[in-house]
Amino acid sequence: MFKTFFLGAVLAAQVAHAGGIAVVDFNKAGSLVKEGTKIQSELKALQAEREKQIKDMESQIMSMRADYEKQAMILSDDTRKQKETEIMAAQQQFQQAVVAAQQEMAAAYESKAAGLFERMRTTCEAIGKEKGYDLILEVSQGGVVYSGSSDDITAELVTRFDAGN
Repeated sequence: MFKTFFLGAVLAAQVAHAGGIAVVDFNKAGSLVKEGTKIQSELKALQAEREKQIKDMESQIMSMRADYEKQAMILSDDTRKQKETEIMAAQQQFQQAVVAAQQEMAAAYESKAAGLFERMRTTCEAIGKEKGYDLILEVSQGGVVYSGSSDDITAELVTRFDAGN
């Protein structure tokens, strides 16, 4: 009886791994792999640079407004209108710069993340073939409602990805 129980437990364990389902979290893995941390650093540097440019523009506009308010009473109508037009143009450039910076950051993230995730997907395919999984589900994109006791191969993905597959 003990032999039957032991044999049944061994077979159940083999069935659970052969042809089973595994889960992986690309967002978590992306923040752990060496390339992912490099990408995060690059994106943070780009964001800091854009924020500095935006703050510099904002300071310039505030300075223009302060100068205008100090001189508004003594300026001629034409000069006052010209200064107001300059301030409005600077505000529009500022708003456009903010939108452009947001778009640039989104595009930079998308291009870098897409390339990283595609290479991680290739590594996952190799893990799946090697371990005999029928299906590997990516959990961070909301595609999994329940993962139960599925094997989480995120750590193995990180190790293999950093080792060059």
